[in-house]
Amino acid sequence: MNINKTRKIYKDKKSIFSNNHSPLALFKTWYSEAEKKVTEPNAFSLSTTYRNKPSSRMMLLKSFSNTFTFYTNNNSRKGKDIDSNKFASILFWWKEMQRQVRIEGYLKQLSESTVKKYFYSRPRESQIGALSSNQSSSLSSYNELVNEFNRNNIIYKNKKIPFPQNWTGFQLKPSLIEFWQGGKNRLHQRIEYKRKDKKWEIRILAP
Repeated sequence: MNINKTRKIYKDKKSIFSNNHSPLALFKTWYSEAEKKVTEPNAFSLSTTYRNKPSSRMMLLKSFSNTFTFYTNNNSRKGKDIDSNKFASILFWWKEMQRQVRIEGYLKQLSESTVKKYFYSRPRESQIGALSSNQSSSLSSYNELVNEFNRNNIIYKNKKIPFPQNWTGFQLKPSLIEFWQGGKNRLHQRIEYKRKDKKWEIRILAP
């Protein structure tokens, strides 16, 4: 199947190049704009590796400041990847804005108290879902998962949902942040911020 004709024509927009020496401040600005235009602005692709084999999946960002926070299951493939290699990459693609942000850095596991606090802030059904799913494990059928959810829903009716011991969270501390914006004639705009000591080195990149 030839999909060569599937092309998006980008239009020139306001320049992304400025005297802003803080990529974290720029990300906050872009994210605030994305909240107004993108369906799920906090959706990102997380890439991890195990023995030089990369793996990517979509995740939801839960908070950001000078780090980027997400939650997952230690038993999942990504959990096992992170256990062997703490370096990871996350990618935001905001189609409606013709922008993407690529971030690389090291992951630090959150304390259990922090993870529990977030876990119990989630809707009850989401808590039961996390308890019922042994993420990335094999199922005999999808009904097995549904039945486990329904069973736990009955068992813990009017009770506090037990905290799943394999549930955790991570913060990614960025060492590199690249901003990309689509441009006319494929003259896309790219600016890279790379952490060196306590400062950010800035480079404009060719598309």
